[in-house]
Amino acid sequence: MEMILNTVRMVDYDQAREFAFGDDNSLKENLAICFINPEDYKKLNLTQSLNLKLSNDNGEVIIRVKQNEDIPPGTVLMPVSIWANQIIEINGDFLVFKNLKINAEATRENVVDIKNLLESLKT
Repeated sequence: MEMILNTVRMVDYDQAREFAFGDDNSLKENLAICFINPEDYKKLNLTQSLNLKLSNDNGEVIIRVKQNEDIPPGTVLMPVSIWANQIIEINGDFLVFKNLKINAEATRENVVDIKNLLESLKT
């Protein structure tokens, strides 16, 4: 399903706080996540046991997903993080974090932890 991705800094899902005070598990738990409208959650046939795969021409990432009625339909909201960086756009000298077209689909694939994600960037 085609959607629009916006990354934002979030009080409860903050990468600086997680890197300073968290551990590998809290990083994955609080940053490898997105929020979508309940209508989209239903359209994607998501359940609590499924994750969300986001992809575009820049890459792909698998993250956990939560419903949030405050998110407009057709929008994915994600905290700024290394997980979000897998699908952001580079336009000249600028990183584009807003209004990115992405494809979203339910998946049983696991969310990659921080160590494996960093290791994949090295290769």
